[in-house]
Amino acid sequence: MKYINELREGENIIEHYLCKSRQTMKSRNGKNYLSLKLQDKTGMVDAKVWDLNNDIQSFQENDFIKVDAFVTTFNNELQLNVKRIRRSREGEYDPADFVPSTDKNIDEMYDQLMGYIKTMKNPYLKKLLEEIFLRHPVISKEFKYHSAAKAMHHSFRGGLVEHTLSVTQLCDFLAPRYNYVNRDILVASAMLHDVGKVLELSDFPTNDYTDDGQLLGHLILGSELIRDAAAKN
Repeated sequence: MKYINELREGENIIEHYLCKSRQTMKSRNGKNYLSLKLQDKTGMVDAKVWDLNNDIQSFQENDFIKVDAFVTTFNNELQLNVKRIRRSREGEYDPADFVPSTDKNIDEMYDQLMGYIKTMKNPYLKKLLEEIFLRHPVISKEFKYHSAAKAMHHSFRGGLVEHTLSVTQLCDFLAPRYNYVNRDILVASAMLHDVGKVLELSDFPTNDYTDDGQLLGHLILGSELIRDAAAKN
């Protein structure tokens, strides 16, 4: 597979990509064309379909598609001039090739983060963290691989655990340097500060806002999750 960061102007490619967006536009002469954003784990590239003929088969946003295209440049950015498209067939591609991911070891980061639960001296905070991270039916399964945002920061697979671990490590480092800081509360808050992102954003490949995410946001979703978990202890 030729990844997007390997594309060079003048090449003709036949590759599979994830279609992140699809818009029907009109050219200056009134002719319809398609404007696409195609993605793999290395990035995103703009693509245009100028000739909507029978070689452009049916597909939708967030479909994996196979494209036959020429690599050109527009406004100093690479762009694909697409001649043929069809939906990719099962077995023709590996979904992991199309999902941006942390370059760190997800399992190791998650184990490090979960290790902070054992350091809690406050038994109620320890039970709360166990209830959310180890027993919650959604958080316990999806937190490890989730993104931390749609676009702003850590918007990739494993981004949430990478971001949360970083904040938790900083809080654990700073806590003993201030006599008035309750270390357990500070560290637990760091671990939980973005837990609502799991409910705010859908999983890859879409990584988009859920209905609850649009209506409530991760702060409300997270606080409600913590409230419900605390009520069990």
